[in-house]
Amino acid sequence: MLRLQIACVGRPDAEMFGPAVATYLKRLQGLTPATLAVVRPGRGRDAAARRTAEGAALKALAVGRTVALDERGARFSTVGLAAHLGELANRGEGRLTLMIGGPDGLDADLSAAADERWRLSAFTLPHELALVVLLEQLYRVASLEAGHPYHRS
Repeated sequence: MLRLQIACVGRPDAEMFGPAVATYLKRLQGLTPATLAVVRPGRGRDAAARRTAEGAALKALAVGRTVALDERGARFSTVGLAAHLGELANRGEGRLTLMIGGPDGLDADLSAAADERWRLSAFTLPHELALVVLLEQLYRVASLEAGHPYHRS
């Protein structure tokens, strides 16, 4: 079983995204070990400098195999993601850190250094919505593996 860590930049907006994040994280944790780590957004006017600072903070949190959420990354169906995570677990990977950048995106060096890059959508998503989508899909995969009726294909 993989231990999941989702590392993201900035706390989700409490009113709009907070309830969905809390709901899916709690559901996910009921099926598999999972944590959410939040780093502070970078400061200053320069977007590249903000991304670099955020990337360094995310890298410091990373444990185990790393996944950068990137619109140019590999795409999976839910069933395909379940199979991929199962393969990682079968290979003995114990921990997986999934990293989501902030409003300026994920640091290019961090993304390039990650073990994997995944895309959640062909659309560019706000980072807070990407977090909700990621948590929902991880919960869906965990429920599929557990035989829970949440996933209906």
